[in-house]
Amino acid sequence: MHLPENVEQGEWRCDQPAQVRCRMYCACGHKGQVMNLCSWHDEVSYRGEMVAGVLRQVRENIRQRGHFEEIQRRQSSLCPPCAWPAPYAELQKEIQAWQAQLTQYWYAQQWRHPDAQRLRTQIDDAGTMMDQARAAGIIHNCSLTLKAVS
Repeated sequence: MHLPENVEQGEWRCDQPAQVRCRMYCACGHKGQVMNLCSWHDEVSYRGEMVAGVLRQVRENIRQRGHFEEIQRRQSSLCPPCAWPAPYAELQKEIQAWQAQLTQYWYAQQWRHPDAQRLRTQIDDAGTMMDQARAAGIIHNCSLTLKAVS
């Protein structure tokens, strides 16, 4: 899997050393890529304290969750292969492309144009297919579990 360009360029780089080798798993058997993540670490913080009428700077170490704990806690709610199984992932991309085209008709004040109506019909039909797949359990929200691996 390819990382987003801004991640590759270091925009979201973590300065903490990686401590945990881990991977995401879902109940349906899907598994993500192996990741090396930081875990609990101390962060230096400063605060002001008034002593005998003089403000002095006090250094504190605050225990912070690492990426391993944060991902476990907040970012494990949806397995992409379960939410968009084939061929529904491609259908979702098509819907988004049709919606982008339809937006251009809206901006051009051509909402009632026959091509715009055709796009709305395609979007509605595809949405019905997605709803039917959800009702049948083909598309479902399967939560992820982040587990340490050796």
